[in-house]
Amino acid sequence: MTFKMEWYGEKVLEATNSVCAKVSEDIAEDVMEDAKRILSRKAKTKTEDGLLTQFSITDSKYKDGGSLVWCQGPKNWSPPFHASFVELGTFKDEAKPFMRPAVRKNKLNAKRKLEQALDKL
Repeated sequence: MTFKMEWYGEKVLEATNSVCAKVSEDIAEDVMEDAKRILSRKAKTKTEDGLLTQFSITDSKYKDGGSLVWCQGPKNWSPPFHASFVELGTFKDEAKPFMRPAVRKNKLNAKRKLEQALDKL
């Protein structure tokens, strides 16, 4: 008796990566929306309020992929300039974190979404 064994590892890996990429985008959108909501409550100046239109999501250049949420400063300086001063504070202004709380708020939701998506494979 002979057995024929087939390997589907590449297909499983491909499907898993595809699911992870889609879930990563969904989670990034959730984080971005929460960060905007938090920032809108904390914004005290016109410049801080202007950051609400400066959010974007890009594909990560890390080897494992994923999505990144960005908040640029006025004039789209690169790297994100003014937003980091709002998030972390300066010697003149207190920190008004909006990205870190948004990430913390979405951690459990991200885990749940990923588990559900992978369970469907």
